Parts: sequence; structure tokens; C-alpha cells
Amino acid sequence: MSLPNDVWLQIIDYISPLALQELYSVNSTFFNVAMDQRYQQISFSYLSRKMIWTLARLKDPAVAKRVRILHLYPHFVKDALDTMDLSSSQSLLSKFGELAGLIRDQKKLILKQKPRLPLKFKTCRDLMQVMMEIFSGLPNLTDYHVLWCGLPSVGSDPALVLSSPLRLNLRCLRLEISLEKLQYMLLSSYTQSLPDLQELDLFIRVEHLNMDRYDTILLMLARMISSLHPSLRKLTVQLWEPFDLSPLFAAISHLPLLDKLSLSIPMSYPNLGNPDGLIGFLNAHSNTLRSLSIRASELGGRSLMMHNELQLGAWMDETFSKVHLSCITTLEISLYLVPFDSALLCVKTFSSTLTSLVFTGLHLTYEDLDLLTAALSRRDRKPLHYARIGPLSLSPQLVDLFAHRFPEMDKLELLVKSIVPFDGDVPMFCGRSNSDRDQDEGQVGRFIEEMKHRHYPGWKLHYLDLTGSSYPRLMNEEQYKGVFMQCVPALRTVV
Repeated sequence: MSLPNDVWLQIIDYISPLALQELYSVNSTFFNVAMDQRYQQISFSYLSRKMIWTLARLKDPAVAKRVRILHLYPHFVKDALDTMDLSSSQSLLSKFGELAGLIRDQKKLILKQKPRLPLKFKTCRDLMQVMMEIFSGLPNLTDYHVLWCGLPSVGSDPALVLSSPLRLNLRCLRLEISLEKLQYMLLSSYTQSLPDLQELDLFIRVEHLNMDRYDTILLMLARMISSLHPSLRKLTVQLWEPFDLSPLFAAISHLPLLDKLSLSIPMSYPNLGNPDGLIGFLNAHSNTLRSLSIRASELGGRSLMMHNELQLGAWMDETFSKVHLSCITTLEISLYLVPFDSALLCVKTFSSTLTSLVFTGLHLTYEDLDLLTAALSRRDRKPLHYARIGPLSLSPQLVDLFAHRFPEMDKLELLVKSIVPFDGDVPMFCGRSNSDRDQDEGQVGRFIEEMKHRHYPGWKLHYLDLTGSSYPRLMNEEQYKGVFMQCVPALRTVV
């Protein structure tokens, strides 16, 4: 009996990807889904038999059309230079010696011989030519990720291969690349127009570049970003080490569709450079930016050795106090390395239009949350509809605070590390190690008893998520759900 395709597709939803690949011979639906699963995301890094076989498969248009995401790290160029080109330059005598060895061992190898590779390359340039043809012929590729750092011996050789997918109709481009390599890639793609990218994710490193050459490459990058003005909606900027990005921000022309910006700020001086560059960029996009994500990083050596929380705070205060974003509705701040006072300043700066807030990464006291909620509860601002906040200690007084300050909120997610019956109580834990520590059930039980006396008829909260691993779920999780459903009549879901 045959089943309609839509029925098979519903069955497939219950099958793991690994198991699905073993079922490709069941029927055409399973075959196509299994092939999509196998080839929708591919990566090339080191030269190997598997890589050659994958390249051969991609020469088939029926396979190439299934690729949606491509990852490239051009170590395969170094491998090819070290093997193909090295062997082609060997002396005639050494080649005869190798041939004699092969003949001598032929009888031993013939039974163990692996299948012949479907593609053969005499030189590295032959390999790159084939890869360029294949990568520029993936008709449904949407996301392209490049990692190109280090590899000093390959010079600019990988640039043409890495630039070949830029001819396609890409949606997202992620470049994790050093400035030295970036100039090669920009030059190789300079004569062709870039696709209408909607997302550009830049993770920039510095290897051994002369400081005087920064501005030239950053201006090239700014021209590339500016050329995306008809399509770019999301821009992410992250640095491995701190250096002055202000020439980049200052040189990018207005991007009329840009509505989401994500910034990762190095901990140490000069952070992202002269604040005026970023201030000008943000203010120029005041009427389009609706989402801003901010976090700090300490990835490179200088950030690890020289980071200064006070200096970072001063840089952030100088920058964001002069920014005006009239349309911003979503703000995400990671407090892992960002000073609380600077993060709070950002919230206050953009509070009048925010409807969504993510404020996580540092344990927040009741006093911290009092300051945060006060900044978002002015009568002249839009109501906050969604928030993800924490970690924190949950108390009845804190629930009172959220209900009073956020009466219009639809969805609230709290990262709960402990539960206490009264604000100021010290949570008590049992267990010998962090892995099995659990909060005292009696203390949590008293919290539930306190909450039974509370009622919030005016709170429009529909969804409450209490995410955490430290506090116990008690023997019956319905006790949590029941008490909140009773307190908040509007609640429909408690997780």
C-alpha cells in the first residue's frame, strides 16, 4: 500500500537524522529527504580522500542543488602545495625510485587497494580550478561561512576559491578572517558585484599587520559593506583583538534596510576605537535599527592580559550616552564582562521604545532588578512585552516587583539559581559537589506557601518560564505551575 508524500513527511519528523540516512532506499520521499540531510551542509578544510569524493559528488547537478550551507577553511591549499606541487618538482631519479617501490609492493597492495579516486589533480592549481567551478555552481546555496586565518605559506592562493561562491544568490555570509587575508579576498571579488546579502557576520583578526595599513583595508571593507545597501538587514561585528574600527564605521554609507546590529566589544583599549565612529554609524541608522545586541569579549592575548573593566565601562558610557535610536524595540546585553552600570545606562538610553529585553550573564540582586525595572516602567514609554533576565534568586517580593513594573508583559523568562521565601534570605543547598547540589526543599516549600497569599489580577502575563538547575523541582512540578496559575489569572503556560 502506498502512502501520500505528506504522510511520509510527517513520519520522517519522528526519525533521527542518522537513522534517516539508512532509510534512503525505502521510497523516493525517504531518498530525497536523506539526500537533503546528507548534503544540505558541507565543509571543506583538509585535503583527504573524503574531500575528493565529496567534490566528485557535487559535480552532479542533482547533488549540487541540495547544498544550502557551505563552510570553507583553506588548509586544503596548503596540503595540496605540500603534496602535489612538491611531488611534481621531484627529480626524475627520485620518481623512478618511487615507481620501483610501487612495483615491488604491487602484489601486497592489490588485495587491499582502495577504490580509485574519481578526480585526480596534478597540481594545486588544478585542484583550485575544479573547486572554483564547483563552488560557483551550487544553485541553492544560501549560507556561506569562511574561516581564513594563519596559513602564511599559502599567500593569496585561496582567494579565488573562497570568492567563487560570492557569485551565487547568498542570503548570509560569515567571515572569520584576518585583515591580511581579507584584502586578498576583497581584491579577488572587486570586479564582480556581491550577491544581495541579508546577513553579514564579521569576525576579524589581526596577525602581523603593520598598524599603518589598517585604514586602507578597513576602507575596502567599508566599500564592500556599503555595496550591500539594497539588501543588508543584519550586521555582526566581532574582533579577536582590540583595534580602532572607527574608520570602518565612519566610511560605511547608509544602509536603508539595516534593522539588526550585533556588537562584541573587546575588553581592553582601544576597544572598538574612537567612539565617534560607532556613534555616527548608529545615529545614521536611527530610523531603521530595531534590534541591538551588545556583549564584551576577551579572546585575544591583549584582552586577556590588559583588560580593564573600568576602562571598558568608560568607553561604553561615552559611546552609548550619545546615541539616539528612535525605532529600537529589542535590546540584548550580556553581562558576563559588561559592567552592570554601563549596561543599565544602555537600557535607560533606549528605554522609551523597547518592547523586548534580554539582560543575562551576571547574578542580579533585588536591588539590581529594582534599578532595571524602574528604568523600564516610565509612563511615557511603550510597554515591555518580553524579557529574559537572570540569573537571580526568586522571591515573592521579586514577583511583586515584576507584576507591578511590567503589567503589560506577555512573556517572561527568568534564569533562576535559587528560590527563597523572603528577599534577603540566604539559599541553603545540600550535596557534596556542584553537580549534585540541590536547594533545600523546605525553603522552596515556604516560597510556595508565601505565593499562595498573592494575587495579580491586572498582570497580563501569558507565558512564564523559570529556567534553572539549582533549585529543586520538588516531587510534583505541578506545585510550581499551580501556584503561579492561581496568582496570575492571565497565565496560560508555566515552564
